[in-house]
Amino acid sequence: MAAIFPLFTPAQVEKLTLAFHAGAASASEAMTKWLSRPTVITIDSVDQCSLEQAPTILGDTGDEVCMCLMQMGGDLSGPMILAFDDVSGLVLADIVLGRQKGTSSGWDEFEKSAVLESMNIVGCAYLNGMARCLSKDDESVTLVPAPPIFLRDFAESLLQMAFMEQATEGRSVIFARARFEMQGAPIKWTFLLIPDPPSIARLSQLLQGDLSSSGRPQ
Repeated sequence: MAAIFPLFTPAQVEKLTLAFHAGAASASEAMTKWLSRPTVITIDSVDQCSLEQAPTILGDTGDEVCMCLMQMGGDLSGPMILAFDDVSGLVLADIVLGRQKGTSSGWDEFEKSAVLESMNIVGCAYLNGMARCLSKDDESVTLVPAPPIFLRDFAESLLQMAFMEQATEGRSVIFARARFEMQGAPIKWTFLLIPDPPSIARLSQLLQGDLSSSGRPQ
């Protein structure tokens, strides 16, 4: 079965990548303020893959991972995901809670609340940056985040759920992948933005013209 997504032209892909970079730049600034330490979020890739390959994008499908999942609404929709293993997530929780590294040993309510609030901050900032970039002089784009939820399961199971809506309408999925660096060192947190099929069609329309200069990274 062929993919149902409209094919983006090279110019459209370039504009879409620009919008994702604008979101990442805004999220980096917000995360730096939230954690009180330099944190950089960069876009590694904007990819399309087969439905069969989608559950492997976080690595070994047999590993358990944690995930903060936030639904994107407004002019575009689909899930945003902050995924991490237990060690990386608990490091984040200790930072947010002002504890020494290694204090948190499990996912109690305090630890879950710390990573969920982090996702809320980074997700909202990311969407604001994207919306500014996708807006045009004669058309404003609004992206609205929903409260995130915390999930812990095998990577394959979590990603199958995240890609479920795309899977109902085609055999390919599209996603943007971002990575984190804190104080110059890479962190094993993975941020994914997964537009659903109606949003792919809407993005194709939005990317026809020039993007708003106010959303372009400096």
